[in-house]
Amino acid sequence: MPLTVAHVIALPELRLIVRTRTAPLDREVRWVAVSEHVDPTPWLAADDLLLTTGMALDLTPAAARAYVGRLGAAGVAGLGFGTGLTHQEVPPGLVEAAEEAGLPLFEVPEPVPFVALSKAVSRQLAAQEYAESAAAFDSQRRLLRAALSSGAESESSVEDSILRVVARHVGGFALLLDAEGSLLLSRPPSAAGRADDVRDEVARLRPQGLRGSASLASADEHVSVLPVGVRGSADAFLVAGSPRPLRPADQGVLSLAVSLLARPVAASAGPDGWRDLLVRHAQVAGIPDDLLASLGLGRIDAQRAVAVVVRAAPGGPAIAAWAADRNDLVLAPVRSGPVDTGLWEGFAHDDRSAGVLDELAATATVRAVGISAPADLRRADNVRKALAQAGDAARGRGVRRFGADGVGSLGDLVDAAETSAWARAYLAPLREVDEGPELVETVRAWLGVHGQVDAAAQHLGIHRHTVRHRLRRAETSLGRSLDDPQVRADLWFALLAHAPATETVTMGE
Repeated sequence: MPLTVAHVIALPELRLIVRTRTAPLDREVRWVAVSEHVDPTPWLAADDLLLTTGMALDLTPAAARAYVGRLGAAGVAGLGFGTGLTHQEVPPGLVEAAEEAGLPLFEVPEPVPFVALSKAVSRQLAAQEYAESAAAFDSQRRLLRAALSSGAESESSVEDSILRVVARHVGGFALLLDAEGSLLLSRPPSAAGRADDVRDEVARLRPQGLRGSASLASADEHVSVLPVGVRGSADAFLVAGSPRPLRPADQGVLSLAVSLLARPVAASAGPDGWRDLLVRHAQVAGIPDDLLASLGLGRIDAQRAVAVVVRAAPGGPAIAAWAADRNDLVLAPVRSGPVDTGLWEGFAHDDRSAGVLDELAATATVRAVGISAPADLRRADNVRKALAQAGDAARGRGVRRFGADGVGSLGDLVDAAETSAWARAYLAPLREVDEGPELVETVRAWLGVHGQVDAAAQHLGIHRHTVRHRLRRAETSLGRSLDDPQVRADLWFALLAHAPATETVTMGE
C-alpha cells in the first residue's frame, strides 16, 4: 500500500494538524522536501511533501493563491507549514488558497523539527519498499512453484497457473492473448471481456516484436501489456490490470511471468527439464540465490557442472527420448510459442559427460553441441554466464567447449573498426549537443548502476533531479526511450566500444 498524506498526518509522534477541510488526503507521498523559496518547483518532483516556515513568502490572498497554484502544477502531494518561528499560526490566506486548490495543508507545530518529519517519512517509505519487495519475492516463488508443479502437464495448465499468480499479485486481472490480440486465457474468467480494451494496443505493439510494451492508466486502473516470445518475435501478449500503479517490484514479477510464458517446456522434458530452465528464468528476474538453490538443478551436481546448448533440426523428439535415459544430462527444448526452434538447453556433469555429449552430437538431427566452462551453478549469475557461453560455443559444428577453437566474448564476433564507427555514429546525437559530455557521463553512470537514479546521483555528486533531467535530455537527443532494454544494451555496448583511453567503464556494485 503506498504511503499517503493521510498516513503521514496519522503518525502520532509528529502531532500534525490538518488545516484544510476538503482537500483529499489520499495523495501518495514519495519524498519530503524543505524550501523557503517563493518558487521551489524547480527543486521538487511530483508527489513530494513540501515543508516551509513561510519566512520568505508574501502570504496576501493573491500571492498565496499564486504560490499554491505553482505547487499544484508541480504535483506536490501536500504542504506542511511550520509555526512558532516566522508565523505563530498558519496564515488564513494560505489556508483559503489551499482549500480552493484542493492541496492538503497541515500545521507542523514548533516542538516538531522538520528533520523529525523527514526521518519518519523515510522510515515509512523504507518499510513500504520492504513490504513490496517481500510481496514480489513471494509472488516470484509462487510463479516458480506453479511452473514446477505444472511442468509435466499440458502447456495450457502451466500458463493458467502463471496467470493465476499474476492476477493475485496485482490484485486485478491477467490475460494471455495471441499475437493477433485474441483471448487465450483469462484470470479471473470474468475479466475475459477486457481483451477488447487492449486489442488496438496489441496491434500497435506487434510490429515492434519483443521491444514494445505499453502502460495504460486511468483514474482507477493501471494496465501493462507485455510481449511474450523468443528470438525477437511477439508470439503472444501478457496483460495485467491493477487498481494501483505498478511499481518496479511488480515489474519484476511480470518479467518473470513473461519469461516463463515465453519458453514453455514440452511434456517430454519432464519436471527436471522444467527445473533447469526455470533457474535461468529466475536469475533474469533477479531471484535471490537461496531460492534458486532451493529449486535444485535436477540430477546434476551443481557445484561443478556445465551448461549445454544443442542446435538441432526442428522436430527431433528422439533427443528428448535419448536424454531422458541419462542420469548426468538434463535437456529441455526452447520453443517460440508452439514453434520448435531446434534449440535445446540444459546442464550436465563436467567430468562424466564427455562421452555422453559426443554420443549426443552423433545423433542424426544434431548440428552442434556447445559446452560452457565448469562453474558452480548454484549461483544465479553463474547460470546466466554458463548458458551464454554454451550458446556461443554452439555456433560451430560438432561438440565445442567454450574457450576452445577461438570461442570468446562478444567482442570477438565483430570487427573492431566497424564497431568503433558504429559506436561513434550511435553516440553522435549525445556528443553533439552543448551539454554532450555531461549527458554521456550521466548515461554511463546510470547504466553502470543498473538504472538506479539515486545511486547515479551519488556517484556523480549531483542531485537526483539533475540526473532525471539529463536522462530526459538524452532521450530527446537520441530519439529513443531509455525504458527500452534494447536501447540500454546498445548504449552500453556503444560506450564500451567508444570509451576514450582515459575513461574506465565499470558496472556499479
